[in-house]
Amino acid sequence: MASSTLRALALAAVTAALPAAAEEYPVLQLAVGEARAIGGFGGVCDDLAVATITQDINATVKALKAGTTLCSSRVGGTGGGIRKVYRVVVVEPGGDPKPARP
Repeated sequence: MASSTLRALALAAVTAALPAAAEEYPVLQLAVGEARAIGGFGGVCDDLAVATITQDINATVKALKAGTTLCSSRVGGTGGGIRKVYRVVVVEPGGDPKPARP
């Protein structure tokens, strides 16, 4: 019994250190077709159907279709730096600024 309690406590400690959800990331809202530079380099987006990001020093996010994805770029230092993560929300032009959650 003590072993299972210790395992549960260890799991709770590990998960407490992780980001809980995408809501904790800054939100970058764009309309379809819009682009915005977030800075940094080595950009990646989770859902390339929703948004893409350039690999240059400006790390520009381009909105492709309505939806939500996480995008990030590496900032600070050429030897790795840290990743800055954004929750990218893409809406239709002139659409609802607060789309339903996916």
